[in-house]
Amino acid sequence: MESYKCIVYDEENKRKVIDLDFEYEEDVLKFAKENNLKVSSIKKRRPIFNLSQKLKDKELKILCKEIGILFESGCEITRLLEVIEAQASKKLKPILRRILREIESGNSITESFKNTRAFSRFFISLVHAGEISSNLDQVMYSLSEYYDKEAKLKSKIISISIYPIILAVTTVGSVLSILLFIMPKYEAIYLENNIEIPAITRGMLFLSSFIRNNYIAILLVSFTSVIISVYIVKNNQELRKELYKLFLRLPKVGELMLLNITNKFSKSLYILTKSGVEIVSAIDISAKVIDKKYIYEMICIANESVKEGNSIGLSLSKINLFPQLFITMVTIGESTGRLEETLDTINKFYENELDEKVEIGTKYFENGIILIMGIIVGATVVSMVIPMFNTISSF
Repeated sequence: MESYKCIVYDEENKRKVIDLDFEYEEDVLKFAKENNLKVSSIKKRRPIFNLSQKLKDKELKILCKEIGILFESGCEITRLLEVIEAQASKKLKPILRRILREIESGNSITESFKNTRAFSRFFISLVHAGEISSNLDQVMYSLSEYYDKEAKLKSKIISISIYPIILAVTTVGSVLSILLFIMPKYEAIYLENNIEIPAITRGMLFLSSFIRNNYIAILLVSFTSVIISVYIVKNNQELRKELYKLFLRLPKVGELMLLNITNKFSKSLYILTKSGVEIVSAIDISAKVIDKKYIYEMICIANESVKEGNSIGLSLSKINLFPQLFITMVTIGESTGRLEETLDTINKFYENELDEKVEIGTKYFENGIILIMGIIVGATVVSMVIPMFNTISSF
């Protein structure tokens, strides 16, 4: 759920500033139209720190699995929700209670889930497809599998990133310890014995003295700079877009990001088409699953081409975003009338490819951190002992 600051004009042409909470900007426009408001501007509020109570992938996986099992066993929807709510977490209980109240008030299952504002458009679209096709149990199984894979991928990335992060923190801690506590003692020895100090050692001594004498100012400036930078990036849409484009152009990072984009888009497109969602809507929703406006805008261009009657493969190839293998497979699947099977094959390939790339990329990062740590710590230690070696060699 996002918060939007809107400048609107009512029927009497009076200017108003209102705050609205909706998932997407088009929902804001729909609300304005329903209330006879003319929208002048819409600005998304982006908090410095994200404190939203969004359901995690693991929670969604379990919820979808439970709903699927109970639906398949023939359990009625209200009874189903009561059973799940009885053993749900504190975070999930109020959401399930709201869904139950909505259904008891006469709303459809899709509307009831949507009105909680706790689920993504991807989730709601699949629930709608399952409801109108009386196939909600299988849709829930598909969603459970999707969120399970997402949770495993995120967990894997976090677990293999822990060691490099520890190394980076250790490097910073080691260098700071040397500069703050060991360097001053060596400086005293150099001064007492009138030892000639080379340039590299003078630089380290100056850095040590500067940090010790100005650590409060350094902390304040660093903290303020981080806060201001995060605020600017979060509130400047064009800057975020340019940064994202820059990351996509980086040799290894961009390749990994593009692989992740393709994987997410392909998985969601497969589930949506398999569940009976019309292809144009499926492409639009799959683009939003990636949650990057720059990517969404590019895929929208391709989607407009599909609406004009062009093939999916040709339309996606025009935006020069996805790998050629993905485009080729989609084209083959579309021309043979087996797009769903082809997307399933693509998913399995890109899941394995992403796993391998993440592991390899993490090893490169880990080795890079070790090399940098060795150079920094080594240079610091060498700068301390050079004056002593010079003094000894002079005798």
